[in-house]
Amino acid sequence: MDYRSLESASTLSTRVALLRELRNLTLLDLAKRSRFPIQRIERIESGEETWLSVSDRQVLARALGVEPMVLKEVEFSPSDYPGVYESKLTPAAVDTDSMAEQILKGYTDINCPRCGTTLKTSIEFAYDMEGSPTKFARAYCPQCPFSLR
Repeated sequence: MDYRSLESASTLSTRVALLRELRNLTLLDLAKRSRFPIQRIERIESGEETWLSVSDRQVLARALGVEPMVLKEVEFSPSDYPGVYESKLTPAAVDTDSMAEQILKGYTDINCPRCGTTLKTSIEFAYDMEGSPTKFARAYCPQCPFSLR
């Protein structure tokens, strides 16, 4: 294995994709080995998931033929670093309410307020406490830790 290229894979998404390619596995192969849905592997490799639970990390590491620490060292959870990313965005700089309204209206070309990358957006359908249907806007940035929840 070429560990030099592994060092350059500094995010979970790039590291998993690189390890999968070094092992000559397809997305389906890795999904079968790990018993994760293929959509989950796609979310990990696209950067939507930036950290794994301990058990999921062990399963995925075993499927990729590496120690779990190889994945853990590049995982990122914004809750691990409170205040680091929030301090770069003042409340006045991000109007999350209007961003949510745009998503609910169907706009898809919304840029990340932190890095300018086009956000990945979706609408979640759920029920409120009274059982009435409601919609929630969701968005995340594939390049940085910004998310709208």
